[in-house]
Amino acid sequence: MYALADCNNFFVSCERIFNPSLNGLPVVVLSNNDGCAISRSNEAKALGIPMGCPAFKIKEYPGGDKVIMLSGRHVLYRDISNRIMRLIGEVALHIEVYSVDEAFFKLPYDDPERNHQLLAQLVKKIDKFVGVPVSIGFAPTRTLAKIASHIAKKDTGNHDRVKGLTGKKEISEAFKRTAIDDVWGIGRRLSVKLLARDVHFADQFTRLPKSLVQRIGNINLVRTQLELLGHDCMSINSVDIVHKTIMTSRTFGHVISKKREIADAIVTFAQSCATQLRQEDAVAQQVMVYVRGDHFRKDLPYYTNSCTIRMPSHSASPMEISRYALSAFNSIYRDNFYYRKAGVMVSDIIPASHQQLDLFNGEKNVKHSKLMSAIDAINNRYGTKKVMLAPTISKGEWAPQHRHMGQASKTLRFYSGMSPLSSVERTVVKLTDSDESHSDDNQIDNQD
Repeated sequence: MYALADCNNFFVSCERIFNPSLNGLPVVVLSNNDGCAISRSNEAKALGIPMGCPAFKIKEYPGGDKVIMLSGRHVLYRDISNRIMRLIGEVALHIEVYSVDEAFFKLPYDDPERNHQLLAQLVKKIDKFVGVPVSIGFAPTRTLAKIASHIAKKDTGNHDRVKGLTGKKEISEAFKRTAIDDVWGIGRRLSVKLLARDVHFADQFTRLPKSLVQRIGNINLVRTQLELLGHDCMSINSVDIVHKTIMTSRTFGHVISKKREIADAIVTFAQSCATQLRQEDAVAQQVMVYVRGDHFRKDLPYYTNSCTIRMPSHSASPMEISRYALSAFNSIYRDNFYYRKAGVMVSDIIPASHQQLDLFNGEKNVKHSKLMSAIDAINNRYGTKKVMLAPTISKGEWAPQHRHMGQASKTLRFYSGMSPLSSVERTVVKLTDSDESHSDDNQIDNQD
């Protein structure tokens, strides 16, 4: 038996933990640069504000002037999510974290009544110890559990916020009310094809011949149908699988043209990619950098470009990756243009244990490896970004805008992974030994 725990209006619920005065008010949490709504309270949904609504349009809705807009604090949300996942892990046989606010897990009992009681207690426990409302659905398969969780969230009369789909009759009734585009595994493209064949609800989909389902989609769509029929045949990819590519990119707070500012952003993104490589115990050999202007600004000339460089050997060192990322950036940067977005992507990723040693740079690689191990140990003990590359000290002009930050809390540092020891100062690793005051702003130094 599987269960799916889904946090209700998760980002808004996290903000309400630290500011209870937001309870009962229409609240939306905004995306990067305060661009659009990515989480809405039930009160905001009642006003008709859709997901993804641009921030400047929210006030155009009836009652929109009363909506409280907050900038996203994703580090906070991730740590609150981790607390919820730990509480789920206390009762689950196996947990599969699907997203920051959702997790599938196996239940210890086959009896629906015992599972319902167990999950109702779990919902109360999360309410008490974390403060985030959670809805849980359980069923014989993950896809059915997803439908059950959706019903538990929408059913206002379900006070324990737990719904089980275990009997044939209740499953059949749920299928008749479940739109085809609400079925987990059926996206926009497939739902259009199914709607064209007059398949509007899940019960109609389950009656389609298997051969037709495979022609409409592929084997994954067949698995979705089998899951709805009660056959467990899906799995969640393990987070331990090494990624094929890793990208870090940001939309700047406003358009900028200073090369030094953009270069500092490139180093920050490269350092982030290197950190994730080391977390996955992997190394990469290709580095791609791209820059892009603002295509919404018709008064400014538009420019976009990218460059890929193959490093001599695989590496997870932020100094190495940053050096080649800066080389790529120098080759594509153009004066007299304004830039709104940039990013760094590393590819050709392999496990670190499969890395082929470089005959001519073996000693250098060993030094970098020891240095990175020491830096990671310091950051893990005292908090992230205590030791970092010099150009990443300040985000400067490229930092995303956060004009609607929520109420600060004295305990926030415990949620955000920061050490409560205020005496620990931030340590800086210089990327270059050259004197920055003597460097040319149009040629970014890319040496160690």
